[in-house]
Amino acid sequence: SSLLCSVICFIYPAYKSFKAVESTRGDDDTQWLTYWIVYSTFNIMEYFTDLLLFWIPMYNLLKCCFLLWCMWPVENNGSVIVYQKVLRPFLLKNESKIDAKLNKVTGQVNKYVDDAKREASAFADSDAGQILASSATIAAQNASRQIDDAMAEPKDKDL
Repeated sequence: SSLLCSVICFIYPAYKSFKAVESTRGDDDTQWLTYWIVYSTFNIMEYFTDLLLFWIPMYNLLKCCFLLWCMWPVENNGSVIVYQKVLRPFLLKNESKIDAKLNKVTGQVNKYVDDAKREASAFADSDAGQILASSATIAAQNASRQIDDAMAEPKDKDL
């Protein structure tokens, strides 16, 4: 039932989000962005409370019902209510703190990425990096040839 809930409550909204992005209307974008805010918050909370929630009888059914309510195609579905009553006030109250933490983390991640780029560049310039690059190129060419051979139409030898 967990898989079914995941398929229903992730795949369907993901496809509807795609449709919303491709449409010219703006209200459907807001509807699905609101759903994803609630969905992601729910998943984060579920991650930390999973050991407790596991013991609730029919938890997966309750979870699926909650998420269905959140995506239901009506004006004031569960996502709108949860967002307006719970998440929006919390986020507005803590917006500057959250922004400061995100900026700090982003700066640290950028530093690590820059360090990794420098190390990767140094490795690529080394003899070992050159050998590995040559080996990877040969392997890719061989794989491409094998795929082409497998995809080629079989030749009829009797004709």
